[in-house]
Amino acid sequence: MHCIPPTWRALYIATLLVATINCDSPNGSTTAPPTTSATRHGEVTDPIGDALSDSRVPVAPDLVHATVDVAAGNITFVIQLASGTFDRLSTRVVVLLDTVQDGLTGIRQPDGLVADYGIDLEASTSQAIVTKADPVGCAAHLPCFNAVGSAPITFVPDGMQVTVSLSLLGNDDGRMSFQMNANVFVDPSTAIGFDLMPDINLPPAFIQ
Repeated sequence: MHCIPPTWRALYIATLLVATINCDSPNGSTTAPPTTSATRHGEVTDPIGDALSDSRVPVAPDLVHATVDVAAGNITFVIQLASGTFDRLSTRVVVLLDTVQDGLTGIRQPDGLVADYGIDLEASTSQAIVTKADPVGCAAHLPCFNAVGSAPITFVPDGMQVTVSLSLLGNDDGRMSFQMNANVFVDPSTAIGFDLMPDINLPPAFIQ
């Protein structure tokens, strides 16, 4: 079993805090989505075979590619893993989003991204939970992210796709930084992190 480096541990603490969400409003927002027709795009890749391993998980999820498209008030993520490493019973991918881009809001991550929102795609539930950062609660050792809505997951070859209304992301215009991490719950409260995209030594990806 490979040990997770300290910086990864910090990131996956944030990941677990995404999992410990407040589900008072799981069915979405009543705020109307933006009317803009602007189209934005982002893309990120990661080397095949760089996922960590753990004896408790037979196949480690290995992120390799993702595209992000913004159009008609929605944002769509298509996330792909290396062939044979995506398990619909156990794979979980958390997308962290810096929508404000001022470095003063949200939850700071080890690579410098300050996450204002998260999208938690747990394959076994076929649902993605959209969460909003709560820095005050986080400082008080309460959940760092609380649920603001959900969206269905569509399965694609070796991965997942989800479309989320920008109204759930503070009516953002779609210009944002993002990073993804793949992990697996080995028990109800313990997630083991396996891969980051982009890697921890690289800047976050950007949608423009």
